[in-house]
Amino acid sequence: MRNLRVLGSLIFFSIFATAGPLAADVTAELGFGWSLVAPALSTSYLNQFAPPLTPLSNYVASSATQTVRLKGKIGYGMSGFLNVLVSDTFGAQILVDYFRPSLGGTNSDFDVSLNYTTTGARSYTRQGAWPDSKGNFSETTFSLNGLVRLPIAPNLAFSVSGGATAFYLKGEAIPMGFWSFQLDQEADVYTLTIKTYQLAYDFGPKTTYGINLGGELAYTMIRAVIIALDVRYFLSAKAEFPMHVMPNEGLTDPVEPIESALNLGSLRIDPSYLRMSLTLRFKF
Repeated sequence: MRNLRVLGSLIFFSIFATAGPLAADVTAELGFGWSLVAPALSTSYLNQFAPPLTPLSNYVASSATQTVRLKGKIGYGMSGFLNVLVSDTFGAQILVDYFRPSLGGTNSDFDVSLNYTTTGARSYTRQGAWPDSKGNFSETTFSLNGLVRLPIAPNLAFSVSGGATAFYLKGEAIPMGFWSFQLDQEADVYTLTIKTYQLAYDFGPKTTYGINLGGELAYTMIRAVIIALDVRYFLSAKAEFPMHVMPNEGLTDPVEPIESALNLGSLRIDPSYLRMSLTLRFKF
């Protein structure tokens, strides 16, 4: 993490350190863009725990198992950037990207079992299909890049830029499965009730670090207005994002005991993504 920040700083300042004689040629460009984003997020979580039984005195053993899957969908985003050019060829770039795509995923069947006692040993099992995952996540990236620009025709130029990137990601989804049991006794009659919950949960926020590299084809419409197509890949190492149960209108029980029984872990998420952006920038 520290090495990436140092590398980004070196890229930024070395451009100006090596171009002192060209200071009179410094120009700035401020722009924004609309993006199509393909996230790399694709992960799964093994939801495995022991469903509780009330009263505890009748409990022997229990288990519940399902696999929850999440996959990021192609979505739209936006970007803003500042280019500082010390010549017609070399410069530096500060780049900010934001997008908020949807999540989907086909979850596995669930398998729930309970061993308990009444007047003797009893057992209960249940298997079945589980609804697909739904949700969304938001990701913001901050990049500090070196930039090289090459003219290829009148009013047409190609640029390559890349550098260090910080990724900030958080998200939420449904449904995570949770089951609990209630055993009621009236005289010698026992009634077992099972509650099924479709829980909403979130993950993150968390910051990771990586790099980005991209190419841009730009056309100068008039002297100070430039339209461009930028294709760029943002690469980050995978990281563990802690999960938490979210309160919602359909959840009537307290969140804390449910989250404790689930013993929620974390999702291993790849914040990397590919994006194509149509940008408009203004030269000063």
